[in-house]
Amino acid sequence: MNKDTIVSLEDSELVFKALASSQRLNILSLVLDNENICAKEISKELDLSQPDISYHLSKLTQAGILEKSKEGIKYCYDINYQLLEDIGVNPKVLLNKARR
Repeated sequence: MNKDTIVSLEDSELVFKALASSQRLNILSLVLDNENICAKEISKELDLSQPDISYHLSKLTQAGILEKSKEGIKYCYDINYQLLEDIGVNPKVLLNKARR
């Protein structure tokens, strides 16, 4: 954990609330496996509607768990490892991917 970074209780609460959804954990797992993945690819992989994907990506982005970047007309997502590390969450352990 970075000793200079202090994450507020409100921010931590936002992160844990965002992680309290199986759909968002599935998205996080997919992003973990595919760095900088675009929303359309997530939608195809998880067989969810575009509005559902947008909603869940919005929640994960608002919580700071995912970072959004624009590539042309596409929005792509990657994990904000620093935030998760600062609150003591290892996404590989959280998603049971540490030993794969």
